[in-house]
Amino acid sequence: MTASVYTERYIKFRKLLVAYRKKAGLTQKELGKLIGKHQSDVSKYERGVRRLDVVEMIAIAEALDVDPHGIITKIHDVKS
Repeated sequence: MTASVYTERYIKFRKLLVAYRKKAGLTQKELGKLIGKHQSDVSKYERGVRRLDVVEMIAIAEALDVDPHGIITKIHDVKS
């Protein structure tokens, strides 16, 4: 399995996180503040410049009031 940010599964993952952030009505800067990161860090993972680890994903999900299991479920069946 490749660790690329360009797999179908990872692209879906990034798009979900962007959609959840926008649904929550937050800017990248506001989300960054909630998770203790800079806006540029949020931008980098949303654009696929850097990968998120599971701990960061959970922090983001919590900040967006989204169940992390739900995120995993939504990307589970996407071809990697």
